Amino acid sequence: MSDNRAALTAGSTLALSSAKKTQWELGELRQLASGTLDADGKLHATGVEQSSWELSVRSVLRSGSFSTKSLRHTLTLIIGDFLQLSADGTVQGLEPLRPYPFVSQTPVQFSQPAEELLFLHLAVDPERVRGTVRIIELSKKREQHLFDGQLGMLLQGQAVVMSETGETKLQLRDTVVGGDQAQVRLSGRGVLAVVSLDPVDA
Repeated sequence: MSDNRAALTAGSTLALSSAKKTQWELGELRQLASGTLDADGKLHATGVEQSSWELSVRSVLRSGSFSTKSLRHTLTLIIGDFLQLSADGTVQGLEPLRPYPFVSQTPVQFSQPAEELLFLHLAVDPERVRGTVRIIELSKKREQHLFDGQLGMLLQGQAVVMSETGETKLQLRDTVVGGDQAQVRLSGRGVLAVVSLDPVDA
């Protein structure tokens, strides 16, 4: 991802289709965002090399392994029925829409998939950022707010994003940037992955 600070403006949308497709060890990768957090917990875009957190969507087309680089990872299977991995000798099965956080001191091994799989990948520097992923159901009766340091990806269904700048329709697997002052909120029917990033000293 280029260093595009406007891409992390509260209420803006990060379109998956616009993210450059590259290769990683097990398939294809689309980098959605990477950056840092300021003292107030607001997101700032940077290149991956300077970042303390990064968010991507990755496919798994084959068995293999990838280096964890001393980061804390959270994997959420968003397309496919099952993904098996081994981290530090512990075998773990990932089921759809169940975030799996882990830290591994050795490369993570993935088994041969029975089908093409996609997962949402959050990686953070644990000395600088706390990162979590929650899966929530959207409702037309109750708006879902996204605050500073939060990103929301629409995984299923339909949603409208509302903020101080107006309303926009959120496309499937696109991500919206949260913000307190912009009053970013979503309404609709579907499933949303909420990524929350907080400074470790907050």
